[in-house]
Formats: sequence, structure tokens, C-alpha cells
Amino acid sequence: MDYAEQHTTQLFHDWSWILARTRNTTAEIADLLRNSQGIPTVSEVENHAILFYPRHWLNRWNENMPNIPSILQSGEKDSKGRLTLSRGDLFTLGTKVETAQDAVNFYVAVCSWGAGAKARDIYRRIPTLSEPDVGEKLLGGIMLAKDSNVESEDAYRSFWTREQYRLKGLGPAFFTKLLYFAAGPADSKKMRHLILDKKVAASIGWPDKAWWTPSEYGDYLKLINNVMEYLPEAERSDCLEMRLFNP
Repeated sequence: MDYAEQHTTQLFHDWSWILARTRNTTAEIADLLRNSQGIPTVSEVENHAILFYPRHWLNRWNENMPNIPSILQSGEKDSKGRLTLSRGDLFTLGTKVETAQDAVNFYVAVCSWGAGAKARDIYRRIPTLSEPDVGEKLLGGIMLAKDSNVESEDAYRSFWTREQYRLKGLGPAFFTKLLYFAAGPADSKKMRHLILDKKVAASIGWPDKAWWTPSEYGDYLKLINNVMEYLPEAERSDCLEMRLFNP
């Protein structure tokens, strides 16, 4: 083995050790949640709402983007010009995605919920909409998420790899939101998709990074759904995700 191979192997072993050392176990996460400020109910999860300004999107919309989505042109605004979106609203919207334009509308709605009222955070989501075939690519990944016959890791992989539907500026923190809201609640308490971002990752002791592999996403889903076995009072696994985001 030459020096480069030896160095690479050592880095791999070091990184594997870091992962093993820092990732919390199922029991540790259960204890964290048990000792937190309480696990949200399904009702609290689905009523989890944010306010956003449609004008933050409209001010930057240009001819290189798809048609302006209906989410920005409908609804009753408050006195400051803001619209409200809840998780429940997005679950409902996810069931209606059938076309590329629907997918764009869904993307804008989900990103509005995820980014909130800060213009800067919305502006970071806008360049994705100028990507070639953005509506078709969004639709492709969303439809995989909605299909219960498709493995969760495969739906995640579709937005993760350039060979499928990867889009510039759309990373796991936001495309797992698309997957989660598109798949929606199931009959089971254990959901097929959950949001994974840096705040949730930090709560479960994962290393500080923002681009997880499909297998890591699968590990995350398995971990959170396994925690459900320790917490019979938890109504659904996204109740745990919501608490982990804000422990």
C-alpha cells in the first residue's frame, strides 16, 4: 500500500470512528425527548405554521422561471402583506401535485414555510427556479416520494444525484421537506419521509454537515422510527422530528 492509499484508509477509519463516537443511540435520543419540554401532538404538528411575504418571491421572479405559482397569488394576506402556511396546508397541497407547474407551486409553498419571513432566506431558494426543466425535475422527485412502493432512500437519491433530479441550490435540508410533505401522513405512526436539516442532525449527535448520503438518510429514518418504540406516547414520528428541531 503506497502513502496515498494508506492516508486515505486512515482518513476513512478516523471518519468512521468520529461517526460512531458522535451519533446518539436510539435510547439516548429517547431519553433526550423524554426529558425535553414535551413531545408535540399530531394536531400541534399539523398546525405548525409560519408567515411569509409573497413579494419576496415576486420581486425576484423573471422570464427564465416557470409561470408564477398560484400560492403567491391567492390567499388572504395580513396587514403586513404576509400569508400563512401550516404543515397541514402543505400535506394537503402535496396530494394535489400532478403536473410540473403543480410541482413548482408546491416547491414555492414548501420553501416559504421552511424559510419564513426573511427575504434573504427566500432569495436563496429562487435561483433553483431558473434551472433547466425545473418543474419536470421537481415533479419527478415528488412523485417518487408519493409512491409508497418506492423506497425512501431511492426517493431521496433522486434529488441527491445528478443522474436524476438534482437541482442547483436545492440541498437535503429543503428537498427532505419536499419528500416529507409530498408523502404525507400514512396509516402507520412511522412515516416514510422526515425532514432532516442541520438543527435536527445536531440534536441527534450527527457531525456538522449539510449533505447527507441516501444511506445516511435511511439511517436517520430508521433511527427516528425506532425511537418510537421507546416512546409510546408519541403519536407519529414527525412529532419527534419537530421536537428535535427545537429541543
